[in-house]
Formats: sequence, structure tokens, C-alpha cells
Amino acid sequence: PQFSSELEKYVEENRRLPENARNFSLKLIREGLKPRSLTRDVVWGIPAPFPGAQGKTIYVWMEAVLGYISATIEYFRLKGEEEKWRDYWFDGARIVFFIGKDNIPFHTIILPALLMASGEGYELPWTVSSTEFLMFEGKKFSKSQRVGIWIDEALKMFPVDYWRYTLLSIRPEVRDTNFTWEIFLEKVNSDLNDTVGNFIHRALTFLCRHFNCQVPSPPALDSYDRKMLEEVEEAKEAFNRILGQMRIQQAVQAVADLARKANKYFNDKEPWKTVSRRRDEAAATLNVSLQTVAALSILLEPLIPGTAEAIRRSLNLSLQEALKGVSEGLKIGRPQPLFRKISREETGVKPEKGEKEVGEATPEDLEKLGLKVAKIVEVEAVPRAKKLYRIRLDLGGGMVKQTVAGLKEHYKPEELLGKLVVVVSNMKPAELMGLRSEVMLLAAVEEGKAAILTPEKPVKPGSRVY
Repeated sequence: PQFSSELEKYVEENRRLPENARNFSLKLIREGLKPRSLTRDVVWGIPAPFPGAQGKTIYVWMEAVLGYISATIEYFRLKGEEEKWRDYWFDGARIVFFIGKDNIPFHTIILPALLMASGEGYELPWTVSSTEFLMFEGKKFSKSQRVGIWIDEALKMFPVDYWRYTLLSIRPEVRDTNFTWEIFLEKVNSDLNDTVGNFIHRALTFLCRHFNCQVPSPPALDSYDRKMLEEVEEAKEAFNRILGQMRIQQAVQAVADLARKANKYFNDKEPWKTVSRRRDEAAATLNVSLQTVAALSILLEPLIPGTAEAIRRSLNLSLQEALKGVSEGLKIGRPQPLFRKISREETGVKPEKGEKEVGEATPEDLEKLGLKVAKIVEVEAVPRAKKLYRIRLDLGGGMVKQTVAGLKEHYKPEELLGKLVVVVSNMKPAELMGLRSEVMLLAAVEEGKAAILTPEKPVKPGSRVY
């Protein structure tokens, strides 16, 4: 309580704190902080050194947070740099904590109060990146009830970067999120394999097949080439800004979006056609593509570092070299696939056996459809198709899916963009015009006119429809 005003000022003025940390901490402070006992009547713990406290131990959250400092001191003592630890706690050091929301007060109130009480000028936490809870298939994790999957088990099933990418993409930064095997399959197969891995492998394989694995010098870049390079620079800037704000879920999305744009660029430029007739144009396409591959290796470094390193290994570049871009004449190694598609069977989750006879629908039948509200985030006309749009939809929790819908005769792209719609999220993916369609957008049709289904009031993407 002695530091209530100082703590309120610290929390109020620290705009880097996420809303859940700021609001929860300010509520506690303004309700009035109560004196808290420093000791506990338990045997396990650090013995309390205070007079009259024989047989007592220090309350764990009073000493554990100070362990951050003592661990830093010990680390540099073992390295023979005994004063180096001060660089991490004084003189403008930025101290960042990544925690669950149940540990907020220990890092926004108790630790700052202890640092203030020392009077030694410690830097207070620069930010506390506190998340909501992650659920497992709609349930709370429980070791006793075997709800969840444990790290040693997970790593035996699939590579670590598959897990890292999926979990970071659904990191519960604003609200509780839910891990499902459906999401895991989507992130690995669609994002990593079909988007990131597909673009990189195509670009590197084409380079080796037609340019002897050597980055060509483009005589000139056209407007599309320059636009793609601008997209790369914009993605880097956005990624740096977003990551600095600890919005990791959005950072993952930014990388996936860049890979999608790169795939589209490669498809639109059709180097397999131009390489024989207009080789200079193909050279420009490959040069731009390799610059994009190098950029992806940098952006993926904090997210899936093993994959990022594998990309740079194929490019024969170190991280520092990749930061400078790809030089003309660079000789790359023979590319290897970065990812592979995984099946539901590999997850160990068995689909329900048998099918019910056609008849009256039950609530369980409706549940299987996975009806959800989604927000349209991208609309693009499908080339050489009179009726089709390629539409990307945000289903909440970091999940973005694609559908191919025959709405071109009924809606302009700007009429669809940003609209909340209802989709069937559990449908089996199909291919239309070479594009993957993963969900079905629901619409009513009368006399040949389509009207998409929308919720009456604004709701969050991912909300279930019953």
C-alpha cells in the first residue's frame, strides 16, 4: 500500500501494457492495496530471515520475481563479467515479461513495488505481455484428466516449428483461444506447406532448373516487380512494428500474407512461359522472388527459427548476409522441401465412424457443420472465371481460411470487404480453378439473385452459429 500512488502512475502511464494487464492492475490499486504477508507456514521454500519468523518461509511470489535479478547476476558471474548484469536492469534497459493473465499482479504490482522499495534506481518492467488462456479442444488443460498434449509427446509427433507456428498464430492475446487439431492441420498444411513452403520451393527449384542455381541480374524491373519489392519492405516494417508491440499473432499473419502475395506474384508473372521467350523478364521475376525468400527467412527467424535457418542454408547466406538482401550471381544450394502435409490420421484423432441415414437433422448434425461467423478480409476476382471470387475470411483465433464463391455477378469486391458472414467451417477442402476452397459461404438465392447471410448485430469472428 505504501507505493500505491507510484504504482498507479507507473501502470497508468505505461501505454505499452496490454489492456488486460492495465485494467486489472488499476482496478486492484484503485480498490485499495492491502498489506500482504511476506511469510508462509510451510516447510518448502526459502527460510525467512526475520526475527520471530523461525520455521517460516518467504512467500514464493515475493522472492521469485526478485529471482529474475539474481539469475541475471549469477549468469554473468559465471561468465566472469560480474558487472555486466547491470546493463539488463539499469540505465534505460527494456525489461519484458511474457506471462499468463493469472500472474499479472506479481509483475505489474509486486515486482515494481519491490524495485521501488530498493531505492537503487532499477528500471521498472517496460511491458508485461500477458495473455488470456489457451484451451485444448474446448476444454481446460488438465494433466490428471489427460486433457492436452505434453511437449515431449508433441515433439515425437511433429517437428517443433509446426507447433511453434500454430501456437503463435493462435496466441490468446485479446481473449481465450482454442487449440484444435483442425486448426493445427490448417496452419501446417495451408499456411506452412501450401503457402510459405510452396513459394520458396518453387522459386528455388525454378532458379536451379533454368538459371543454374545462380541469382540472375535483371536488366530492368517492371511496375509489378517494383510493387512486389515494395510489399517486401512494407512487410518488414509492419512486422518490426507489430512484434515490438508484442502482437505476435498479427506478426505471424503478416508473414503468411507476404508469402501469399509472393505466390500470387510468381503465378501472375508465369516465368515458366517467359524463360524461353523473354528470358530477361524471367530473370527479373527470379531476382525479385529470391529477394522475397531472403526476407521471409528473416521474418520467420523469431517465429520458427529452425525453418528460417534451413531457408538461409539453401541460399548459402548467414542471417547477417540475408539482412542485406540477395546479391546478383549468388549460387544457391539444391533446394529441399521445408514442410510436408500431414493427415488427420497422424494426429491420432479418429473421425467418427459411419454416417446417419438421411432424415430429420439433429443438433449433432448441425454441430458437425461448424457454422461460424467470419469476416471477409480479402476479395479477388479469379482470372478467366466469369462468376468467381477468391475470398479470404477471418474466423477468429488467428484462423484465416479461403473460399472460392460464385458471387461476382451479385456483389462488387468493395461491397464484400469487411462484411460479417456465416460459413460452414468443417467442410472438406475442394479445388476450383486451381484454388483451394476450405469453407462454404452461405447465401440465400431467389430468382437467381444471391444474398449472403449476415448476423443482425456485430459479433466477433469465430462466433458459433446455432
